[in-house]
Amino acid sequence: MTLDKAEWHWDSTEELFREKNKVKGNLTQKQADEIWLRAGNHIGLFLRWVIDNHFEGDEAIPEECDKVRSGKMSGAEYLMCDLDGTFWDTDVNKDVHDFVLDYYEKKYFKDYGDTCPVSDKDAPCYSFISGDDDYKAIKEKIDKAYKDFTAKK
Repeated sequence: MTLDKAEWHWDSTEELFREKNKVKGNLTQKQADEIWLRAGNHIGLFLRWVIDNHFEGDEAIPEECDKVRSGKMSGAEYLMCDLDGTFWDTDVNKDVHDFVLDYYEKKYFKDYGDTCPVSDKDAPCYSFISGDDDYKAIKEKIDKAYKDFTAKK
């Protein structure tokens, strides 16, 4: 089951990028790549949490997950390079599957919007690529939601 796709967020992200950067006509490859990362930013932050907690799915490539854990690759880069821009329920393991289905669908995007970017609370959702500060802030919310979810079981 598909949980989210960067593609679903492309149009809004491209429109905002063009407006903010006054881009008309064809995009360069560099611009398109940046838009993809912005469109998948929120997914990437969640994937980073999954990977940091060793909750990745069975098909995940260990070396790629290690790059995310060590900061050599962002969660958004992992989404685009390793998952072709699509976050599937199989990208998480069975230990966290029920939590992910519940939280990601019902609450995560609101928590993301309330939290990120840390540096500018008024920045539009698709206008930035997150760094460590955003990850630390959203991680606290995801950790709490996970703790609450597991306490109910």
